[in-house]
Amino acid sequence: HAGNIVPRLFLLISVGSVYVRSKEAPARDILKDLVEMCRGVQHPMRGLFLRSYLLQCARDKLPDVGSEYGEEVSDSIDFLMHNFAEMNKLWVRMQHQGPVRDRERREKERLDLRILVGTNLVRLSNLEGVDAPCYKALVLPRILEQVINCKDQIAQQYLMECIIQVFPDEFHLETLSDLLEAIQQLQAGVDVKSILVALMNRLAAFAKNDPSQIPPDVDMLAVFHSHVSKLSESNLPLATFLDLQVGLLNFALGFAPGRLDFVDDLLSVCGGVLSSAETQRLEGPAEQACVSLLTSPLLATSDPLTVLDLPHYSPLIAYLPLDSRKEVAVLLTRLMRKTGALIREPGHMDATLTLIQPLVKDVVEDQGQTDDQDDEDFEAEQGAVASLVHAIRNDDPTVLFQIYFVARKHFGQGGSRRIKYTLPALVFRALQLARNLRDLEIKGEEPGVTSKKVFGFTLDTIKGLAGSEPALALRLFLQGAEAANKCEEDKIAYEFVSQAFMLYEDEISDSKVQMELVQVSCATLCNLNKLDPEDYDTLVTNTTKHAARLLKKPDQCRAVCLCSHLFWNPNVRYEDDRSFQDGKRVLDCLQRALKIADVCMQSGMNVSLFIEILNRYVYYFEAGNDKITLKYLQGLLDLVKEHLSAMEAGPDADAVRAHYNGTVAHIKRMKEEGDERFAELTI
Repeated sequence: HAGNIVPRLFLLISVGSVYVRSKEAPARDILKDLVEMCRGVQHPMRGLFLRSYLLQCARDKLPDVGSEYGEEVSDSIDFLMHNFAEMNKLWVRMQHQGPVRDRERREKERLDLRILVGTNLVRLSNLEGVDAPCYKALVLPRILEQVINCKDQIAQQYLMECIIQVFPDEFHLETLSDLLEAIQQLQAGVDVKSILVALMNRLAAFAKNDPSQIPPDVDMLAVFHSHVSKLSESNLPLATFLDLQVGLLNFALGFAPGRLDFVDDLLSVCGGVLSSAETQRLEGPAEQACVSLLTSPLLATSDPLTVLDLPHYSPLIAYLPLDSRKEVAVLLTRLMRKTGALIREPGHMDATLTLIQPLVKDVVEDQGQTDDQDDEDFEAEQGAVASLVHAIRNDDPTVLFQIYFVARKHFGQGGSRRIKYTLPALVFRALQLARNLRDLEIKGEEPGVTSKKVFGFTLDTIKGLAGSEPALALRLFLQGAEAANKCEEDKIAYEFVSQAFMLYEDEISDSKVQMELVQVSCATLCNLNKLDPEDYDTLVTNTTKHAARLLKKPDQCRAVCLCSHLFWNPNVRYEDDRSFQDGKRVLDCLQRALKIADVCMQSGMNVSLFIEILNRYVYYFEAGNDKITLKYLQGLLDLVKEHLSAMEAGPDADAVRAHYNGTVAHIKRMKEEGDERFAELTI
């Protein structure tokens, strides 16, 4: 009959289930008989499935509060604990059956079957009659007894995780000491770290969602800290130790976000362990754990700069290799932008830039390897660093200037690759500060720092860019000139433009860049209405000389033509209120542009340049420049007609004719509107 016992017991369980439903006998007695009879099958796998079937059939027939099968919840606890104990024994026994060579296969089978054992605990957690006192007195002690006595690594690992996951958080709060004591008694191979971290994360989330449920007499931080400290004394591997500290840190940040003293104490302990380990650079799991240790406080707070208040935070970064240090630094800058964190003190700026040092300056690793990365990633990182300048806030201009000074000291160490991203942001914020200070000075206030001093700071900052990025520095000099002009500081504006011209002459050699900078210079000079006319005359004369020296003739022609506007600038005025409008020099520029255009070899380009010059003549003629007469307009119109008639048909010729027709249409419109100045002009 032994071969038939298993199917007979399956059938008997089915019959027993129906018998319980008939209520002809107490459910307690029937369930007790069934669970006892299942002992007849001691084959591990068959026994597990048999008892799992029993558990499935009994799930809706367990005595419980409000149940039709009895309200004595202790009967259900006895049934489930009995079944759990027997299933656990069968599950553990699987490990020791069969040859050693099949050990890995058996372990895999055990892991696949673990849910059969864990289902007993799920049923226990679903019982309405199991409250916190009942759980503490009747349920947990019996579960922990089975877990500890089985002395099996796989079983202890799974069952402890199962206890943490299936029972409510309130139960864990009531039995925290019991759980932690049991964890200390687990086998050496059990991953205690993951069990503790799971428990801490669960309770931290619970405390965050419902703080009122935390008993006031339970100091969970102290309890966990004490337990983790005891574990740390047992010569744990460094990575495991750091992982435990990460779990405790996350628990502290979730459970009591305001306890920065506790967080700093944890970081101090970690720093002491790393120091005693005589490790210069972490690697592998220990490195990842240290990164988590540093990033957790950043992610847990609304203001990432809170870490600056932790004295033992920054020293830990020194134990990370370059890539990991950059990971922490990039996260800090991104979170600052996301949260809108502000830097309000020079000390905060210094600490922040020291913290993200791998992004601020070149770092050479101990092995002599330098940082090498993709240009796009590098640009994104430097953009994030530059954005820190825009996070600076302080109502006191003196303090604000001090913060800028600290920023420049750090940025100046960044090398040519970095300063082109970081210094421009600082320049523009400094110019804004100078304008604000000038407004205060006009009102009669005396701020602690003068606008002139800030302009001097800006000038020196731009000079730091001149050697590596001359074109960018030149544009910034011109921006500085415009800012000084708005502040009515004509001498400072003159100095900015002079520095720009010196830089142009010494460093700018690319013809395309030269053309662009001449155009920008002309636009800037046209706006400098506070300059002394003599200084202005000197600057525009130099600009015209630079325009005439451009390498390409078409560029020369257009640039000289553009410079004509510098000599017809109503914004610049003499002391007697005369405007700076020199018709003769305007005519000289246009005549010189005509000569250059005539030298150009490409006929299509030649005609296009003539039309552009014609437009300038028309503009000055309308503006009242008495040196521009109809004779010049008529001669230029005839010249353009002659060249147009000689051009071969094609897209280029069509574009040139369209350009010319626009000019002619304007002149005709002026004549039709009765402008007598154009009356004698023949089109």
